[in-house]
Amino acid sequence: MKTSTQLTFALISGLALSTAFAQGFNMSTAKAMDANSDGTITKEEYMGHSSDMAAWTKMDTNKDGVLDAQEIKVGFNDK
Repeated sequence: MKTSTQLTFALISGLALSTAFAQGFNMSTAKAMDANSDGTITKEEYMGHSSDMAAWTKMDTNKDGVLDAQEIKVGFNDK
């Protein structure tokens, strides 16, 4: 029973997160991705929330593997 509860929670969480990404990235999403709250988003932090590597490639304009403040501002349009 415990395993089915955990699976149900994981599925519901995944659906909620998918819905958020379907609506587009926003600053709230960026803050959630920034796990260590250092103002940047590493590729690892990003991949913990999204598998959309096309979006990552587009946002990481200097191709350093980290989204800095300017890339976040442009890539995560505050709606």
